[in-house]
Amino acid sequence: MEEVFDNINSDEIEPIDFENYQGIKKDVDFSHQTLVMSCMRRCIEAGCKEMRSGYWNDKSDRFGNVLKVYISDTRKEFNESVKNAEVMMACDLDEDATNKIKEIKEKIEKEFKKLCEMEKQSWELCGKLTVKSRHSRGIFFQSGTLNINLSYYQEYLDFEIGCYRDMLKELCLLTGRKKFYASELVGQRQEN
Repeated sequence: MEEVFDNINSDEIEPIDFENYQGIKKDVDFSHQTLVMSCMRRCIEAGCKEMRSGYWNDKSDRFGNVLKVYISDTRKEFNESVKNAEVMMACDLDEDATNKIKEIKEKIEKEFKKLCEMEKQSWELCGKLTVKSRHSRGIFFQSGTLNINLSYYQEYLDFEIGCYRDMLKELCLLTGRKKFYASELVGQRQEN
């Protein structure tokens, strides 16, 4: 240990001002702009994947034990990442973005209600054998919800993806209007 200190010239050592010392600057790594960038990156990564439903997969470990592993639903991952980005940007929303996002949410809600009504009608119109078959597979009707094992739920998720893509587009345009990008204009042409 003394060998390390032998190589240091005492004239090169500067004392630290302990009263004003803060260590690593916390605001450099934790800024709103950085959080927004991180959320947008997550949205882009989730949106670039194949949109598929989640499923269980059997894998074997090195001892031959079979393990059930859930492969997540990439559609839900994308939708949730856009919802998270919207939450992180809530303080940045201007009137235009607020109105467009409100329209998108209303569109999603309207589609959900429509599909719930269609599912209800399918239960009312199907025969007793179909109901018995569905019950044996664990498929039941509950008013105001969509059963994940019926096509209405899948149709709803596909519709949601399109809406959340529109919301992400609006959030990207908003970041351009807020000038979150240092060296380029987003959605606008740069004039030389």
